[in-house]
Amino acid sequence: MKKQQQQQTIFQSVANIKNTIVKDKKNPLNVICNRVGLFTNARDEKHIREWAAHHLLIGFDRIVIFDHKSKIPLQKVFENFDKRVKIINVSHLENSIKTTLMDNAAGIAKILKMDWMIYLDADEFIILNKYQGIKHLLSVYNHADSLGVNWLFFGSNNLKNDPDGLVIENYTKSDLFLNDHLKSFVRPTKIVRAGNPHFYIMKDSNRYYGINNVKLNNLYYSNVYNIEYYKVPIYIAHYFNQSEETFTKRKINLPRDDNGEHRHFDNVTEIHNQNNSTENNYPKNKYTENIKNFLKQYGHEY
Repeated sequence: MKKQQQQQTIFQSVANIKNTIVKDKKNPLNVICNRVGLFTNARDEKHIREWAAHHLLIGFDRIVIFDHKSKIPLQKVFENFDKRVKIINVSHLENSIKTTLMDNAAGIAKILKMDWMIYLDADEFIILNKYQGIKHLLSVYNHADSLGVNWLFFGSNNLKNDPDGLVIENYTKSDLFLNDHLKSFVRPTKIVRAGNPHFYIMKDSNRYYGINNVKLNNLYYSNVYNIEYYKVPIYIAHYFNQSEETFTKRKINLPRDDNGEHRHFDNVTEIHNQNNSTENNYPKNKYTENIKNFLKQYGHEY
């Protein structure tokens, strides 16, 4: 009963979200996608406007951010911002929130008649190496109900303090090869429920695919694709560590959102030994200027 009440509270907030995309009724779902949604939950994320701007610029029609206990409410952070971004306050929920919010996101996506959706973390940025935008990408994978996109971990750039500027422009060191873990684009109408933070359980288990067009069986959160990041059409840049200052604030001081527990690190400087092997300026060079120009429209500068 408590979970149903929580869902009702969240869904009431959806009533204020209006679709601005007119669907082309001549084209069925499996041929073209008209509406693509993005969801996340955030708590005291300094770069959340950059994250939203980037994903609007690459083609998402609607972004829904669940605000979970931010000290400065995200409703205030996003005042006078692009109206395609919607904030829903979920501060009444406890710390283990991820799959609950993923289920709610799926329900919202169905209400909004989204053709595709994805649930990311606020430190995950979709990077397109090949396609013109998200809809171009998804039209190529129209045979899938779930499309798992691999992570590429970015490192700390050996920074102690959080620098001025964008995440995308400051963190340019990454791994060379993709990580096997995935985040998944899914068709909302085909969802059964959230599986774990990496995937949804879908009605048809034969329509899970990776970006290499391999069918995923059983391990829907993983696709071992041992390839250099610049050879794939898309990856998710996972800015997990960032600077020592940011890592401490985001990953040590705050509990995890998937299980509510705190991470334990004996020495935060260990992060500099991770994911810094390769100079990767592609996201910086491709996206920085457009993001900054977008943010300036709304009076935000870095």
